[in-house]
Amino acid sequence: MSKVISFSSGKGGVGKTTLVANLGHLWAKRGARTLLVDGDWTLGKLGIALGARPKWTVESALSGRVSLAQAICPVSENLDLLASPSGLIGFEEMNAGQRTQLFYELESVGSNYDVVLMDHSSGVDWGVIQFAAAAHQHVIVTTTEPTSYMDAYAIMKILSKRFKVNEFWLVVTMSPNGSGTAQRIHRFTEFVRNQLMVRVHLLETFQLEPKLSESIRIQKPFVEQFPDAVLTARLEALSLKLEAARGQVSSGLRYFYSQKSSLLAR
Repeated sequence: MSKVISFSSGKGGVGKTTLVANLGHLWAKRGARTLLVDGDWTLGKLGIALGARPKWTVESALSGRVSLAQAICPVSENLDLLASPSGLIGFEEMNAGQRTQLFYELESVGSNYDVVLMDHSSGVDWGVIQFAAAAHQHVIVTTTEPTSYMDAYAIMKILSKRFKVNEFWLVVTMSPNGSGTAQRIHRFTEFVRNQLMVRVHLLETFQLEPKLSESIRIQKPFVEQFPDAVLTARLEALSLKLEAARGQVSSGLRYFYSQKSSLLAR
């Protein structure tokens, strides 16, 4: 049974795609069959972050040139990628046939994996929210900037009010040191809990890592290039926390099958 985790952010540039690429590598290294899905169908970058050169993308499957299973690109041992091209139409612009095809084929291929990590495009567009809505776990990536907090809150509000999601995992990136930062994060999580009546778990806070830009430049996961770094250890701990939270997993891939009708609602 696959565990499906969505990664969302209200704004770009918070390190979400880099986070997904590195977590995927760590999961695969531990022996878990891992599928990364690039859900940014207008500006897909997950393949670039991994240094992958996929022959096919989700667009190839939707157009009928290959099946979705054939479109999946092997990246390394236990790690596969369903890539997205730049400039593909958004989820909300797909016709009913394309959406149904995508749901059923992802249900089929996803059952071959232990974990599926979905990297969604930034923002609160309805198509982004629809596609993210029925994952087993919802990771929200934000910075400590007030505007980033409000964008993150907007995503959680829509998911909780429209799709009844009642639990979120928060990752704060580019976080400066100091007690003031911890207090702001605490105030934000308490605000979300009180306003939305949901559970919010702070997974991790990350400071800027100078070596991270090097791994991005050479298109290689940081955890692979710097296995002994402090950041690698913290990312490993984060992935283990998510892996341990098994109480959220229902039977089967509910995100693409049993909840299909609610996801397709406009």
